[in-house]
Amino acid sequence: MRADIEWSWHDRPVTSQTPVSREQLSRLLRAARPDWRLIRAWQLSGSTAAHVSAIEAEEPDGQRRTLVLHQYGAANLLADPHVASHEYRLLELLVTAGLPVPTPYLADESCSIVASPCLLQDFLDGERVDDPRDLPAFTDELAATLAALHGAGINRADVPFLADVRDDTARMMGTRSAHASTFCWAAAVLDALAAAWPPQQLNPPAVLHGDFWPGNVLWRDGRLVGVVDWEDALFGDPLADLAVTRLEVGGFYGMTAMNLLTRQYLARRPELDVSTLPLWDLRAAMRASGFAIEDWGLSAERLAAVRSAYDEFAETALRHYRP
Repeated sequence: MRADIEWSWHDRPVTSQTPVSREQLSRLLRAARPDWRLIRAWQLSGSTAAHVSAIEAEEPDGQRRTLVLHQYGAANLLADPHVASHEYRLLELLVTAGLPVPTPYLADESCSIVASPCLLQDFLDGERVDDPRDLPAFTDELAATLAALHGAGINRADVPFLADVRDDTARMMGTRSAHASTFCWAAAVLDALAAAWPPQQLNPPAVLHGDFWPGNVLWRDGRLVGVVDWEDALFGDPLADLAVTRLEVGGFYGMTAMNLLTRQYLARRPELDVSTLPLWDLRAAMRASGFAIEDWGLSAERLAAVRSAYDEFAETALRHYRP
C-alpha cells in the first residue's frame, strides 16, 4: 500500500502507540540486518489492530528498500501475547508456499527496543483497488489467491498457534449482542448459529486469512500482488474464509459478483463439500452484525447499497440454512 493511500471502506482508528524514535527504528533495523541503515520513516493508515509505519532503509550497496513495522495493539495482544512471533512464522510458511505475502524479517516481543511487540516485514509495492475496471477478472484473481491459500498444504502441526475457526466462532458468539446491532436480522442469525454450532468438519482444514476482503489485497498494473493483515488468521474449514469474502464482495460489488466469485473459487476447489456453506455464511453475517458501517465514510448512496446487500446476504443464509 502506498503511503499516501487513505482507506475508505473499513477504515477504523489505528491503535494508539508510543511514538518510535529514529534511534529505536535504527536499532530494529540492525537487529534484523546489521548492515541496514535507516533513511526515513512515516506512518501508514488503515490498520484495524496495529500501529503501522513504513521504513526506508539503505543496503550496503546503496540500494534502498521499504519495510513495514507493525506494532500490535491491546486487542491482538490480549487474544495472543505472542502474535508477533506467530505471524512471523505464518508469513514464513506462506512465502515458502509461494503466496503473495510480505517476507518477514524480525519479530520482537521483548519490548526492549519499542514499547510493544512488533513485526518488521517487507513492503509490498501495490495499492487497493476500490472500483475495478474489469470486475470478473478482479473476482477471479481474488478467488484464485484464496484457493491457492487453502490448497497450500500447510498442516495443523505447522501452525499450532492458530485458533480453530469453530472455537473462535463460539468465542465470538459469546461476545455478540444482537440488541446492540443496527441490523434487524442479527438476533435471528445468532440464534440459528447457536442452535447448530459447531458444524461437522467436512473439508480438509487449512490456514484461513480470517479477513480476506478487497481492502486487504494489493494490486499493481491490474494484477494481484499482495495479501496483507494476517493477524486474524485461523485454521479450519476453507468455507469460513470463502463466506467472509462472499459477503464483502456482495456488499461492495453486488450479489452477481458474489456468485461469480463463488463459482470461480469452487472451480479451483471442486473437491469441497459445500453443504455447510449457508452455516458459514451465517457466521460471516454474525461477524458483520458488529460492523458500524455508518462510520466508514461512505456516501449515502453507497452506504444504502452495502446495507441492502448485507441484509440480502443474511436473509438468504437464513433461508437456505437447514439444521
